[in-house]
Amino acid sequence: MFEGLFDYTGVIHIHTLYSGDSSAELSDILDCAKRFNVDFVIITDHNSLGYKSREGWYNNTLVLVGEEISPAEGNHYLAFNIEKLVEPSSNPQKFIDEVLDQNGFGFIEHPFFYGNHHIHPFNILPNPWTDWNVRGFTGMSVFNYTSDGGERMRLYNFLIYYVFPGLDKDRPNPRTIEKWDALNLSRKTVGIGTADAHLYRTKAGPLHISVWPFSYYFNSIRTHILSSSPLSPDTVYSALKSGHCYISHNYLGNSRGFLFWAENKGSRVIMGDEIELKEDTELHIYSPLTVKIKLLKNGVTLIERVTDQLDYPVESPGVYRVETSIYHRFSWKPWVYTNPIYVL
Repeated sequence: MFEGLFDYTGVIHIHTLYSGDSSAELSDILDCAKRFNVDFVIITDHNSLGYKSREGWYNNTLVLVGEEISPAEGNHYLAFNIEKLVEPSSNPQKFIDEVLDQNGFGFIEHPFFYGNHHIHPFNILPNPWTDWNVRGFTGMSVFNYTSDGGERMRLYNFLIYYVFPGLDKDRPNPRTIEKWDALNLSRKTVGIGTADAHLYRTKAGPLHISVWPFSYYFNSIRTHILSSSPLSPDTVYSALKSGHCYISHNYLGNSRGFLFWAENKGSRVIMGDEIELKEDTELHIYSPLTVKIKLLKNGVTLIERVTDQLDYPVESPGVYRVETSIYHRFSWKPWVYTNPIYVL
């Protein structure tokens, strides 16, 4: 495998009191990050950079601040590595360009989320992405804790999911995965996992009660970045832009050390990279746990096997990525989604 390659785990897309729909403060985030061994977090408040001045290291956790550009009609966009607030617009190309003008980059968020009106009074409004003719976005969130779990929430199963918080995050929205695969056939589209974390507190007499425990967000959908450099803002942003990252459902198991790479006599690359097809080109998958590994080409399954390692000789160009499932509570549940390797 790769010597000197670090696997850093992060929680991306966290809302604080600056969002208006969350009461979380930085101390709440740091407490959860410490509890669940999170290396970095990215705060993305709605149309706000309120915590920008608080970026930096807090013990072993790196705190970064971006923005969730949030037009009222949908088309939400996670903007990273920006210094100035970007205002929402009914024209998403406008704010994508404004992020790029700051040398920032961004990701389309919850692209096929059409809300949930089954859990009154906690109605979740739709926020889909509607303009697929835009240019300049780095990628998209393909697994979102709040929207992908929230779509399946009902009053009758709320208590079950509250007690067993991993059960509602059954899988990403299939339409999101289908769109991700389709986009990657025409342009590199990096996939990330996002928490979309909100802290909802309510008062019951002298007590302050969390409607949904904030800690659940930190032990669920993670984005792992791969780098040979020490953790820093540049390390995080470089890995996200290049696709040197993968998504995991941490509640089901710690995936740190998972790796998908390709090699031949001329080169050796990891997820997010390109490699030229040669006679000896092979794909390799390593998992720290025994899981069901699925290798896909252009969105179509090539091979599926229960193992902790898999080698595959490549015979033709294509966009290759990996999904894994882990056996948990009587069924196979999605665990890891890698970014593709592009065989040319």
